[in-house]
Amino acid sequence: MTPLTKIRRERVLPAPGEVLVKAGDRVEPTQVVARTEQPGDFRIVQVARLIDVTASKLKDFLQVKAGDKVEKGQVIAKRGWLPPRTVKSPIDGTVTARGGGRVLIEGPSTRLDLRAYINGTVTNVVAPYGLVIETSGALVQGIWGSGGESFGVLKCIVESPDQILNAQDIDPSCHSMILVGGAGIEDLAVIEQAQEFQVRGIILGGISAHLVPDLEDTLLPVVVTEGIGVVPMASPIFKLLQSSDGRDAAISGRVRSRWNVIYPEIIIPLPAESLPTQVASGEPLKVGTQVRLVRSPHMGAIGIVLSIPETEQEIATGAKVRVAKVDLGHENPVIVPLVNLEVLR
Repeated sequence: MTPLTKIRRERVLPAPGEVLVKAGDRVEPTQVVARTEQPGDFRIVQVARLIDVTASKLKDFLQVKAGDKVEKGQVIAKRGWLPPRTVKSPIDGTVTARGGGRVLIEGPSTRLDLRAYINGTVTNVVAPYGLVIETSGALVQGIWGSGGESFGVLKCIVESPDQILNAQDIDPSCHSMILVGGAGIEDLAVIEQAQEFQVRGIILGGISAHLVPDLEDTLLPVVVTEGIGVVPMASPIFKLLQSSDGRDAAISGRVRSRWNVIYPEIIIPLPAESLPTQVASGEPLKVGTQVRLVRSPHMGAIGIVLSIPETEQEIATGAKVRVAKVDLGHENPVIVPLVNLEVLR
């Protein structure tokens, strides 16, 4: 968690397209900043088999050729008269190839609009693939997430970080809001209620393991800050979100991309008129820093860094990595790989 930092996010198209903004432009979350055309689905139709002819004789019965537009249900091959054997196109599209007794039909392409996701300034354009947007504000990274990206106004609907969120807490006042919950949700009725009122996202401390498979199938962004189970939200994170009630925010429940792991997150941009002249882009880990552990066996625990050995240490897996000694308030401090620590500022 970082209350004030510079945040840069790449917005990348899945295929080459058109970038609609230039470096220096201010953008809003809903603004379309790039777009591309995605190819449609392909269907292979086994025409020769369906009308019971050899592949070499199929051309005598085909009623379409490569490049022809076809509609769903249109006859593309016909044999005989009483009654005729026919084959119909399963989709709207274009005949792209034929051969081997088959016809290949490509469905219509669809336009993909890529939105900015956050308020900010375009700092770099990498045409024709995408761009980089920079903003300043608070950043909270989660431990687990589901769903996609969204944006809305934060609304804290629990009074404490250990409170359980239930369906009755969600009413029409939550429409289009990003809800800040507590230690978890009662059951899937909470998600159903949130979807009914078109909630933009939910932030929780924990999530029960038996609910995870169902949440992975929902489009509603859910970000879990502490871990699996009913886990109270870390006090610094809850206080930050609670103090940001009524502020615009972006939420992403995505947990990984094809090439690298990414964390689910909540971004709370500062209004342009509130930006300080200098915003720290990061703070190094040092003795005395408050940190949160983001991996088992102490996932979600908060402690204070006691020391950071200069040399790599061997951990339980046998690997040698840089570590820190962290006081979790227990009798003995724990040794934690630096990569498993999140600085709380």
